[in-house]
Amino acid sequence: MLSYRHGFHAGSAADVFKHSVLVFCLEYLRGKDKPFLYIDTHAGAGWYPLDTGTGSRGWERGIGRLGGLGPEAPSLLRRYGSLCGMPLDGPLDGSLDGSLPCRYPGSPAIAAKLLRAGDRGACFELHPADFAALEGALGGDRRFSLRHEDGLTGLKSLLPPLCRRALVLIDPAYEDAAEYQALPAALEEALRRFPAGVYLVWYPLLGPGAPGSRRRTGDDGGLGEILMALNGGNRCRVELHTAPVGSPGLYGSGLALYNPPWTLKPELEAALPVLARLLGGGETGWDLDWRVQ
Repeated sequence: MLSYRHGFHAGSAADVFKHSVLVFCLEYLRGKDKPFLYIDTHAGAGWYPLDTGTGSRGWERGIGRLGGLGPEAPSLLRRYGSLCGMPLDGPLDGSLDGSLPCRYPGSPAIAAKLLRAGDRGACFELHPADFAALEGALGGDRRFSLRHEDGLTGLKSLLPPLCRRALVLIDPAYEDAAEYQALPAALEEALRRFPAGVYLVWYPLLGPGAPGSRRRTGDDGGLGEILMALNGGNRCRVELHTAPVGSPGLYGSGLALYNPPWTLKPELEAALPVLARLLGGGETGWDLDWRVQ
């Protein structure tokens, strides 16, 4: 199993990748006056300190490599970097510049910055310590409902939302092999209940023989393929490789999106080469499978 607990990998390459897309999708929903519901099935603690000697220091190979987000940076990264408190001047050269924020916003904190007064958020978190931290971060925010329960199980109780607009982020730790089966089942049920929602699902790319990988030869693209086959509607799969494909362990990560904003494709095409160059090591790349009619 992968065991991708949010606090341990805060600000990592995977976070930069998925959170930049999350920011774009939330801003897209804000483009209409109608309110929407944000659902986070694996919310984590909300905020995470950086450079404290704890965790994997994955931020050094993630947000720490963004350096100065200058005017030449893709807008997808500029939006994300601005929200995270990164400097927006200087070259996008991948250098650490001493102006890294002292803490990193997880997905609930990102949502809290972008939800309007009439929007609502529902955050699930099962880990006791992380839920206590989440309550400290968002417990006083009346826009949010915080639930100390399993998000994959509780998701169906919120769908369809009364406002008929929603973004659902599904971002498990993948520390239990059962999650690889539970996720597609829960997502299929959610899509049946509310097919019009925007769904954003993160998944790891694991090399052959890695714990939790779905294959023993080649890469572990099996989960991404399964997610794409769940629904025949508008959807896309985007993968970012931060190490050579098939390398032992985590060599990248993917996002499966259902009902993605139609304006996202050109943003991804501009940002993915930059992310692959800055966040990867050695032979890296990206892949985009866009099936929007």
